[in-house]
Amino acid sequence: MRMGIKKDFDWEYLGAVLAQDGDDTQAAFFKAFIKECKSWGTNHQVELQLSHINSLLTEDEKETLKMLSYTAGDD
Repeated sequence: MRMGIKKDFDWEYLGAVLAQDGDDTQAAFFKAFIKECKSWGTNHQVELQLSHINSLLTEDEKETLKMLSYTAGDD
C-alpha cells in the first residue's frame, strides 16, 4: 500500500455506511480499491491479497459478492 492507513477505523461502521450509500459511491470505492491494488506491481500480488480476503469470508458472503464479477455470458 502506498500510503497505508494511519488511524484505526470502525470497518463495520464504514461498511454499513457504504452499503447504505448509492451505487455511484460504492462503485467509486471498488474502483479506488482496484486501482490501489494494481499499483503494487504484479497481478500475482493482487491475486494473493484477494485470495487471502476470500479465505476470511463466509460462503454466504462469497455468494453475495459474486455479482461484482458477473459478466454477460457467465450463465
